Amino acid sequence: MWNKSQVPARLRTLRLAPLAAAALLAACAPLQTRQSLQAANAIVQPHTGQPVELLRDDDQRQHAQAQIDALLAKPLSADDAVRVALLGSPALQALIAQTQAESAASTRSARLANPVFGFERLLIGGGGVEITRSLSIGLLDLLTLPTRSRIDAARQDQLRLRLARDVLRVAAQARMAWVRAVAAQQAAAYDRDVVSAAQATATLATRMQQAGNFTKLDAAQQGLFAADSALRLNRAERAAAQSREALVRALGLSDAQAARLRLPAQLPDIQKQPPAAAQLPLQAELDARLDVQLASADYAAQAQAAGLVRNTSLIEHVELGGVRKTYSDAAPQNGFDLSLPLPLFDLGDARRSAAADAVLAARNRALATAQAAASQLREADALRRSAWQQQRVGQEQIVPLAQTVLDESQLRYNGMLIGTFQLVTAAQTQVQAVRAAIAAQRDYWLADAVWQAAQLGVEADLGAQPDAASASAAPSAAAGH
Repeated sequence: MWNKSQVPARLRTLRLAPLAAAALLAACAPLQTRQSLQAANAIVQPHTGQPVELLRDDDQRQHAQAQIDALLAKPLSADDAVRVALLGSPALQALIAQTQAESAASTRSARLANPVFGFERLLIGGGGVEITRSLSIGLLDLLTLPTRSRIDAARQDQLRLRLARDVLRVAAQARMAWVRAVAAQQAAAYDRDVVSAAQATATLATRMQQAGNFTKLDAAQQGLFAADSALRLNRAERAAAQSREALVRALGLSDAQAARLRLPAQLPDIQKQPPAAAQLPLQAELDARLDVQLASADYAAQAQAAGLVRNTSLIEHVELGGVRKTYSDAAPQNGFDLSLPLPLFDLGDARRSAAADAVLAARNRALATAQAAASQLREADALRRSAWQQQRVGQEQIVPLAQTVLDESQLRYNGMLIGTFQLVTAAQTQVQAVRAAIAAQRDYWLADAVWQAAQLGVEADLGAQPDAASASAAPSAAAGH
């Protein structure tokens, strides 16, 4: 039975027990690496159709490689290129692993430091022994635990958003590299056909000159067109090789996988109806962009960190411990130990100023990001619609008209109404029109990829990478007749 003097102490113990248990649970904040990856996949998978995971062992890597091999067994589509990049790209794996390492580090910062056990044994004159035992914890760490937990939550949100953004950027880069590679291959294949026809015509012209049915000027013009076509083919093949290797790097393929990579013969057809003009972005749509969310999460994390700095800048660390001291056969001495720094030289004003300025910088970055988001969407939408108009004019007007000019020129040449120069000029015009049409088709699909990335708040730079259409369209030394 309890006596009356025992009741209050035991009741206080019972009341403190749940608080101590809650503090212990909070101090042991669980790792959130798996949750961070799942949260990133919830954002990524609806747009890519492929979740990402960190390949930690050989079995997982072999399974991923088997999926990649199955996708490479047929000509690779744009969607499959994205899947390949997300399945096994070493660069993406490095991003995931780095994010998980930062997530674990953030969790560690939200935990209490381990208690410190001290032991001291001293020999005293006369054969006596003095033993001191102590157990201390960081008192300030305990008091600031709720704030540090909130900082960790804000940082975890940042890491999830950043990982999702990085994954979507890898997907956009893979799609754009695929577009460039297919367009380059398509342009090179067309130039091979042009070279074959030009060389056959040049050979026939040489024979006709030898037979006296062709002038030296006419034969030279045909030969010049053949040589110019061969030069353009060399440029196109070089650009195709560069674009293919850029795709291999974007997908993270090994040498063996790169050798098995096959691409479609041409880019997909483009819809006949123009893309509808996007309305002015609503605030809800802008807030859904990852760059806007990431900037807001950064602002929240900086604000939480600044609050912690304000509370701890004067005294950064306080230790509280229990001490038990024994001396030979004397009665044990029990007490406590308190250790804290004296703010004599560093008053914490530099830390507080730096934290306040960091919050201000994060706030302005968030505002700048939100302001730029609407402009980027409008720009990407205008680029996509302009690219559609250009490719449609090329396909429906320029290419058919150039073919008509060539056909009519051939009829007039056969009727001896025009000379070889006019026929070669018409052939060159028709070839340039087809090359420009391939370039316009490529530019539309690149602009479409940029538009999709812009809606998500992901940077997708068109870049200045060499491509077949640009190389084929470049003027050569033989052009300009």
